[in-house]
Amino acid sequence: MSRTGRFALLLAAAALMSLAPVQAPTFAQIATPAAPNLLINGGLEGQYVMQCSARSGPPWVAVPCGNPIDFGTTKLWQTAQVPVGWTAWWLPPNENRRDPNFYSTYPNQCYDEDAPRDCVAWHNPEYRDTAGGPQGPPYRKVAGDNSQKYFTFYSLHEAGLYQTVGGLEPGQRVRFSVYMQAWSSAENDPFASAGQPSMGMRVGIDPHGGNFPWSPSIVWSPVKEAFDHWELFTVEAVAQSDRVTVFTRSRPVFAIQHNDVYVDEASLIGVGRGPTSTSRATRASTATRTPTPSPTQTVTPTRTPFHVPTRTRTPTPTATFTPSATPLPTSTPTATATATPTLPAVFATAPSGSEPVLWAGGVIAGILLVAFVMVRIGSSGARDET
Repeated sequence: MSRTGRFALLLAAAALMSLAPVQAPTFAQIATPAAPNLLINGGLEGQYVMQCSARSGPPWVAVPCGNPIDFGTTKLWQTAQVPVGWTAWWLPPNENRRDPNFYSTYPNQCYDEDAPRDCVAWHNPEYRDTAGGPQGPPYRKVAGDNSQKYFTFYSLHEAGLYQTVGGLEPGQRVRFSVYMQAWSSAENDPFASAGQPSMGMRVGIDPHGGNFPWSPSIVWSPVKEAFDHWELFTVEAVAQSDRVTVFTRSRPVFAIQHNDVYVDEASLIGVGRGPTSTSRATRASTATRTPTPSPTQTVTPTRTPFHVPTRTRTPTPTATFTPSATPLPTSTPTATATATPTLPAVFATAPSGSEPVLWAGGVIAGILLVAFVMVRIGSSGARDET
């Protein structure tokens, strides 16, 4: 092989080696967990199924749907599709138009003539998976094949996910961590938020293991914003019984067109033991609604037991949800808790606006073509020299 041909091959090999870091988005490091993940399905993977509740109870207390479903006693929430192990919760909007306090107690619509100018509509979010949805950047999954998405359209919500974990010892300190991301915009650009000052995102632990999202015993993390990127939310608490309940939460300020939240890669681990801290729980919790349930009771209100919030003075249209066409669940799958690594908030992305695999393949093909031409030129030159 001529000197020119050898130089061309060396150039191609060096170029190929320089392409090694190009890859699909991934976390740069995965830390080994200090303890096993106590959550079921911390990765929020698998098939998402519709949630059911008792018609006589609150919508956030899930019950088996049954096969067939008894619609006389059971409510099927077609807009609440969640993964195994998790339950969706939300502040129920007032749907009783005859209620004299309708417009001051989270009304589900504001387009009637008698609606006040500062009326803002509240909706229960639509929950669904992201497995088949578009991926960015920004990317809607931290790891695995799926993540939880929920959203409201031209309306407000107070909502999230929760899971109760048993098998603990009173006095055991636990840490709940989960990645969350928000997209909120009055426009339709799915990758750029605008116009929303806060989504009110935080995480909490009920050290008594209750399932009432407004319990004053819940220890909440500070609110943190995560528009168009993943943020790790973390909170610690000391178990006061043999179980705790972990919560995610969001409450946007403005009822603009898109108020979307993404949740992925959650973990609950033991981090030693600690004393009871009632004062800390009281300070950390912003829930002041009544009535206050006993720590472990399942709350079954006959009406929405919430106080009137500070109203957002922005007249906003409402929209009707279209239920997702996910088949009805025929059984309740089971899962076992597995250890899920606690991931650091370090995210490496591929070149913006391109598909990494196709981009790398095109560059490689071009380099090989150049190398082939140079080899042919070198070979021709060698024959001319002889």
